[in-house]
Amino acid sequence: MGPGTNDYPQFKEGAEAAKTRVSATDPDAYRFAPAVHNRPGAVERVERTELGAAVVFEPTARKSVLSYTHETALHLYKPAAPTVERLYLRIELWAENVFRLVFSDREKTDDPYAGLPRDMRMLIAEPEPVKFTFEDNTIRTGALTIEIGGVDGCVRAFDTDGKEVFSELRTDFKAADIYDLSLSENDKDRACFEAVSLDPDEVIYGLGERFDSVTRNGRTVDFHNKDAVGTTSRRSYVNVPFFLSTKGYGLFLNSAAKTDWQIATYDLGAAQFAVMDDRLDYFVIAGATPKEILKGYCRLTGFAPLPPLWSFGLWLSRNSYVSWEVAESVAEEARARDIPCDVIHLDTAWFREDWNCDLKFSKERFPDPEEHIKKLGERGFHVSLWQYNFIPPRDNNTHYHEALERGYLVRDRDGAPYRYPKDRQGSWTDDVIVDFSDPEARKWYAGKIRGLMETGAAAIKTDFGEGVPEDGVYRCVDGRRFHDLYSLVYNATVFGASKDDLVWARSGTAGRPSSG
Repeated sequence: MGPGTNDYPQFKEGAEAAKTRVSATDPDAYRFAPAVHNRPGAVERVERTELGAAVVFEPTARKSVLSYTHETALHLYKPAAPTVERLYLRIELWAENVFRLVFSDREKTDDPYAGLPRDMRMLIAEPEPVKFTFEDNTIRTGALTIEIGGVDGCVRAFDTDGKEVFSELRTDFKAADIYDLSLSENDKDRACFEAVSLDPDEVIYGLGERFDSVTRNGRTVDFHNKDAVGTTSRRSYVNVPFFLSTKGYGLFLNSAAKTDWQIATYDLGAAQFAVMDDRLDYFVIAGATPKEILKGYCRLTGFAPLPPLWSFGLWLSRNSYVSWEVAESVAEEARARDIPCDVIHLDTAWFREDWNCDLKFSKERFPDPEEHIKKLGERGFHVSLWQYNFIPPRDNNTHYHEALERGYLVRDRDGAPYRYPKDRQGSWTDDVIVDFSDPEARKWYAGKIRGLMETGAAAIKTDFGEGVPEDGVYRCVDGRRFHDLYSLVYNATVFGASKDDLVWARSGTAGRPSSG
């Protein structure tokens, strides 16, 4: 394993090593916590499969231990006993230029998102039939040569000119924090790590809606959908587990579990990622141009439909128009000033009480909605309506009582409707949450949205989809695998009930809502 901890007299172990970062739900913490990292050891066998090849490893293991050389902290490795019997890596061809890597301690793994409709998952495609050859641990298609290292099982891919476009990174010792392919255990929790080689002149783009830079090299990524509170922080409403490399490939991580990305941060020569799950599942999409790579990504996750022309116009809103009189006066002034405007958006106050979301117009302040929406439509305005996935548990909110009686709410471990703890800052601690993993809840909610469409609404704002708990109990998906994906399922439910190919979504992730 190269130089060991005994070569450094400043070595510190145990609790001291774990002080830097320890969190049961943060995969990055496993780099520095006293977790056991099960890593591919000797290659036991490599065999051809229907879709490509499979590699079986004897596991080795190590722990991270803290050391210092003068004032520089190093996380070195101490040998440990593996906690798994075997490690498996599947290489699957999904197109001539697209392959999938699935790593686990199980030879076959189940789809954790099988309980959701296919069009509400990040990955919606099926593998294409691909002609390939397999010889000497090498897969060849019409577009790629994929080599599997005979000693370490390291996967490398080359284009038709022999240029390397992708390579896993393996290291036994490094005076920096590279965590390569491994399945790590810390008590009962598991996380998977991967590292791919990063060339000195290689640039990485992507990982969703980001407000700091279009490039990801050397930048910390807060990869967990949350309230960004504007557009000037590392926080994001829309985290997408996909990046594009100037080396000629894109990488799509097929997981909505909590994820960590370290792109040339801990080590300038490594693009690293980790996921809080017991398997690692990602795709490599090779392409000579960004257009080719993005096309491959969209084939996996879905192509977005073209929104209606009017949606590209100006939308007018405030928090909030409190009556038809106010909204119509704004529309009247826009026309009087020759302001080209297509949408009037009613935010949180169109209900009986501000924020008391029951999906019903206030009879006092917003009476006769069909008539008023028609009147605005005659002036060239479409009407958008705000709502959110939380429900205030008020006696006068029939929406709440229906969801409660029918069991359409996210639950806690005791079976009661989930509520955030009272000390949870910045969250509604009384509101309950619609469980959009539940097909019956989706059908019920979609019916409410269709009713608003029949009233004349043209668009729905799906607010606050990022604010859902990982420790909640959902009907069809493990909460720790659902946080970011919840936004997609929520958006898709509303999208499918809308008239046009449009939803005004605050949060999201990989995938596209479907109207099917």
